[in-house]
Amino acid sequence: MYLSDLQIEGYRLFKDKKVIHFDKGLNVLVGENGCGKSTVIDAIRLLLNEDEYARSGILEEDFYSSADKKVMVDKISIKGRFGDLSEKKKVEYITWLDKDYNAILNVDINKKQDRRNNYKKSIWGGESSNSIFEWEPLNDIQCVYLPALRDAERKLKASRGSRLARLLINLSQKELEEKRKTGNLTEIEKDVNDFNDTLSKRTDIARANELINDSLEKALGTIFAQTTKIQFGEVTFERIVEALRIVFFPGKLPTEESVFRNLFENSLGYNNLIYLATILAEFEGLKENYTSPRILLIEELEAHLHPQIQIKVLKYLKEQADKNEIQVIITTHSTIIASTTPVDNIISFNTTSNGIKITSLKECVINKKAKQFINRWLDATRSTLLFSKGNILVEGLAEALLVPKLAELYLAKMKKDNLPRSLEEAGISVINMNGIYFQYFLKLYDGYEPICPEKNGKETKEAYANRIDTFRKKEKFENEEYKVTDTIPIRVSVITDNDPDKEAKPNKDTPAEGNNPQLFLMKQVKNMTNNCRIFKNLKTFEYELSLEKDNAKIMISIILDLLTTNGDVKKRMEGYLDAYLNEKTVNQEDIAYDILMQIDSSYIGKGVFAQLLLEKLDESNDFIVPDYIKKAINFVLNIDGE
Repeated sequence: MYLSDLQIEGYRLFKDKKVIHFDKGLNVLVGENGCGKSTVIDAIRLLLNEDEYARSGILEEDFYSSADKKVMVDKISIKGRFGDLSEKKKVEYITWLDKDYNAILNVDINKKQDRRNNYKKSIWGGESSNSIFEWEPLNDIQCVYLPALRDAERKLKASRGSRLARLLINLSQKELEEKRKTGNLTEIEKDVNDFNDTLSKRTDIARANELINDSLEKALGTIFAQTTKIQFGEVTFERIVEALRIVFFPGKLPTEESVFRNLFENSLGYNNLIYLATILAEFEGLKENYTSPRILLIEELEAHLHPQIQIKVLKYLKEQADKNEIQVIITTHSTIIASTTPVDNIISFNTTSNGIKITSLKECVINKKAKQFINRWLDATRSTLLFSKGNILVEGLAEALLVPKLAELYLAKMKKDNLPRSLEEAGISVINMNGIYFQYFLKLYDGYEPICPEKNGKETKEAYANRIDTFRKKEKFENEEYKVTDTIPIRVSVITDNDPDKEAKPNKDTPAEGNNPQLFLMKQVKNMTNNCRIFKNLKTFEYELSLEKDNAKIMISIILDLLTTNGDVKKRMEGYLDAYLNEKTVNQEDIAYDILMQIDSSYIGKGVFAQLLLEKLDESNDFIVPDYIKKAINFVLNIDGE
């Protein structure tokens, strides 16, 4: 049994009904700030009556209100659906069941205050609010919440209601119930009583006790006098464990001589991990006693943790979720955590002109090969695409370095007040695919998956493979030929090379046929989706840049700076600059080809050249941005309706 769906309406950011689908194990909520991740966590807390960290209750601002205050709701509705119930659970939650034997829990809060200024809250199970509600099934659901700004040290201190005390009391619940029935003491209570007896017989303790009682008798007389006893703390199990505290040793194998330290000497990150460990210990220790849902809510797991520990903790949480049937729901802004999470466990939150869109990535990427590829390749750098307002996917390091600067130059020359000054300002990420693997990542955004035809009985394996290849490369699929998939609702531009024959020297008037095997997608995605577009150059990125004379001058100057000999290359490069200076007729395609050959050579390399060119562009605004780069920028920024 686990929380499979959450429906929210009228609560904070969510005016209209929103449904979030959860996995029974790990769920990681990603997205920009202010897109509703924390609202979902608080809605679950409200639904399950969770109060690990005190909630202030429902406030007026929790009811949805538009920015101009013209649209306001008068009711908050939260509905949770619990799926995968065992036969035993169906009996326990019989008053909550719907026709499909899922357990339904509802909370309604009306914007009408009682005499104590509290908003009226209604809670019921099942589909009808008139059904009898039993609190025991709700109280049996274990839900623990860790906020983003959690004070783990305070929660672990020796105090009433401490996390450590809760753990020990819950683990000893059966023993406590049996001892209370018979009037017997628990083992720990016996030990403390024995210790107190020994303590009271010490000379200094006994003398102090005698002096205190003598003073009381002299002050109050025999009629009003009281008798005191010096002892070690409380003597009931609950009070004893509340006096216990956790200390730590900075290492794995302490010796008898090792000195354990107080938590205030520990780091914030490690104290958070100790706190998390006590929660998981409680879940694991009680799994035999409780079969109800166990839900762990964590906001910003990455708080105070360095990258390596983020990875280890997330993997451990997933392992515990699967092993001990714990549903873990995490919010994060960490690209480390996002890149470590399998695609099927990620839920994306995005703000759009129509409100907030919540997307389960497993509903976007249904192709097994694409899913496996993304899980392998979605590293900490590429996972920034999950937090962006839009993305430009590029083939290599050179484009990743230079496209943001080219966009800055292009936007500056447009001189439009309503445009951002840079891609960064617009929330656009440039993602290095390190190859032409963009077809897999487009599955997060394009909204369609071809339905490949079955193999005919007499068809050879080779013939079938060729037929499937032809089918997948169709410019447009008919309705019955593809399945509609969910999408992350942002725009994505792809910048790719045409890759004609190596010797080709194309220009705008005489383009060359490309050998890039993914070029078929240019027409296909244009016909099948509004979210994605692919833009190609004539040959390669560097070749396209150097087709403009002013660009070529800057690029040649970099090559000359890197040359250490006075050979033919230097003579040719100096000859090109001389021809430009004296306005001689040149074949710009020949020069662009020669520049590309030098950049591709062993003594330069595309990465080094891109860095040096970036330095030059920081000093000059004369560089001309190629048309295909402009089109990619126009599309991702939705300029002029591109």
